Amino acid sequence: MLRSARILVTSENLIGGNGQTRNLGRRQPKQGKPPILPPAKKVLYHVVHAPWQKPEDVEELLWRRHVYNNAVTSMRDVFKSELEQKASVGLGIDAMKEAEAKELDELIAENERKNQEKAAARMARENQDTKATKSAILEEIRSELEKKNEMKKLAEKEVLAAISRSQHFVTKDNLEVKILEALEKPTIYDFAIDRQGNKYFVPEPVKYQEGTPTLQKGRFSRIEVPISHYNVVI
Repeated sequence: MLRSARILVTSENLIGGNGQTRNLGRRQPKQGKPPILPPAKKVLYHVVHAPWQKPEDVEELLWRRHVYNNAVTSMRDVFKSELEQKASVGLGIDAMKEAEAKELDELIAENERKNQEKAAARMARENQDTKATKSAILEEIRSELEKKNEMKKLAEKEVLAAISRSQHFVTKDNLEVKILEALEKPTIYDFAIDRQGNKYFVPEPVKYQEGTPTLQKGRFSRIEVPISHYNVVI
């Protein structure tokens, strides 16, 4: 009963309202020739049909073919006899192979000799380049050592000069003496210098400062003071 119901449902689905079937199970035809056309003829291979010729032309061509075949056979026999004759004298294929092998060995030996010559020349050139590079490196090292020695000598000279100057440095031992020397010989930086290197002091340096010290007046080139008022110290 259930199976018949399914069949009825399927038939109802296939049949529309106007009683026409939908043909859902039909496949679409393949693209190509219409089914009404007969099948095409199957071609297995192409047969070449020679054009018709005259009988006398066919006879002429056949005769020429026989002549050509006879000539080729005769030439083959001649070559064969020549090879047999050369083989009997010692100039056969084996002899040719031996000669070719000998020539190949000679060529290999010549190539090896040339390779050795080129290797020797290359070795000599490399040795020369190595010597030149070594000499250049040694020259550079020598110049660098000379520069370092010069710098060392200059540094030693500066150190010795500093050591010699250190004898006049102010220390705890000579502090009192240096103070007395500074009082006896005061150093004044309030001066001007002309193009000849002369120093002009205003005021004149004194041993002991009396009263309020004067401030530094700056550049004397901007002050219009007669030269007679300056104390010239060369």
